[in-house]
Amino acid sequence: MKITLETVRGILRKSLGRESFVASFVRFVEESPNCPTACISSEGVLQYNPAFAARHIACDEDLFCLVMHEIMHPMFGHFIYQGGQMENLAADMVINASISLLFPDASGDGHLFKKTYEPRGMEGLLRPLSRMYDSRYGRLYDTLYSCGWGAPNLSTGEVIQTLKVLTPVTEVRTVLLFGSHGGQAAGRPVGDSLGGLSAETLSRIAEDLRKSAKSPKSRWAGRGHSLYELFLEAIKTHLSIRKVLLQKFATKQKVDRFKQSIQRTAIGVSPIPLHPSKRDFVLLAAGIPPFHYHNHVQRAAVKELGLAVYLDVSGSVNDSLPEIVGVLSSLRTELTTIFLFSNRVVEVPFKTLLAGHLKTTYGTDFDCIAESILERSLDKAVILTDGYAGLNGDKQAELKKRKLQALTILFGGKTDCEEFAPFGDVVQLSEITN
Repeated sequence: MKITLETVRGILRKSLGRESFVASFVRFVEESPNCPTACISSEGVLQYNPAFAARHIACDEDLFCLVMHEIMHPMFGHFIYQGGQMENLAADMVINASISLLFPDASGDGHLFKKTYEPRGMEGLLRPLSRMYDSRYGRLYDTLYSCGWGAPNLSTGEVIQTLKVLTPVTEVRTVLLFGSHGGQAAGRPVGDSLGGLSAETLSRIAEDLRKSAKSPKSRWAGRGHSLYELFLEAIKTHLSIRKVLLQKFATKQKVDRFKQSIQRTAIGVSPIPLHPSKRDFVLLAAGIPPFHYHNHVQRAAVKELGLAVYLDVSGSVNDSLPEIVGVLSSLRTELTTIFLFSNRVVEVPFKTLLAGHLKTTYGTDFDCIAESILERSLDKAVILTDGYAGLNGDKQAELKKRKLQALTILFGGKTDCEEFAPFGDVVQLSEITN
C-alpha cells in the first residue's frame, strides 16, 4: 500500500479518535532508503524504507503497527536504556505485545508482527501466538501474553535483565527490529528520534493512548493483564506540563495533596533470579535452588507534598484572572490553600479562589511575597504575576541566602522578571496552557 500523510493520519484517527493528537503530531511523510525500517522524528517527520514497506506493509493494520511501534517507545521511557541487542529486543517485546493486546482491532491482533517473525526462539518473543512452550523463554513470554494469575509484573528493565540471564552469549544474533534502533536517517540520529519530546507532547500522546487502549479480553481470563497494568503505570508518568513544571517546586514546608512519584526498594517474588537477595544466595550456595527468588526491585511510590503558590490579584491583572483560575483549576484535587498577594499576602482555601472570592489591596509589591516566604521558611515557591512590581534588595539577598527555588509564571505581556529570575525559571502563562 502507498504510505502518505493522509493515509497515516486517516488510520490513526480511525483508531484513536477524530481529534487524535497523535494523528496531528505526524506532520510529514517521506521515503528514506537510509532508514532500515521506519522512524519518526521529534518534529513529527515519518520516514520509511520503500523496500521494507513494499515487502511488509500491505494493509491498514500493518501500517498502524509500524507507526504505533515508534510512538509507544517514549511512553515506556525506553530511550534511557543502552542501545544493545538485548535492550532493543526487550523494548520491542514490550511494545509489540502492547500494540497487539491493547489495540487488537486497529493492529489486527499484531498482524505485522505475526507475519514478520517466526513463532519460536528469540523472534517468537516479538509476536503474539508464538509456540514458546518448550523454550527457555516460555515463562518470560507468558508474563506478557498469557494468563496473568500469579505471573510477575516485569518492567522493561527487568525484561532486559531476564533476557540477559536466559540468553547465552554465543546465541545472541541479530533480529530485524522495527523503528529507530541506532544508525542515521537523513542526517538525524535514528536511535533517539523521539527521545527529545517535550513534556507537553508526551502528555498529550499519553492521553490519546490512555483513552484508546483496551483492557485485554479474550476467552482466556487474565490474558495480558500484567501488560495492561505496566502500560497504565507508564502512562501515569507523563504528567501534564503544568504538573511537570510544578513538581520541581513542591515543598515539605506546606501540606497539600500534591503527589510526587518516587522509587523505593522492595522485595519482589519471581521465579527468575533478577536481583537475588542474600537469602537466595545462601540457599544457592547450599545447593538448594529457591522455588521463588526474592529479588530486590524498585517500586513506584507516591509521597504527598505541598505547593506554595502566590497569585497576583492586584487590579492590573483582572483581565487575566479568568484564564489563570482556569489553569489552576486543574490542581483542585492537589491544592488545599493558595496565597493571594497585592500589597500583602493572604492565604485562602483554594476552593475560595475557584469560587471567585478574591481579596486585594490593588497595589503590587514583591516584598510581601519575600516576607511570607521567609516567615514560613519555604524552600520553594510558584509565583503567578504580571511582573510589574519591585523587590527590596535586602529581601532579595535574604532569599538568595535561604537558597529559594522559585518558578515565576508571567501573564499580561511582560517577558521578564529580574526580581525573581535569580531563583529559577521564568515562563509565560501561554507556555503552560497551549
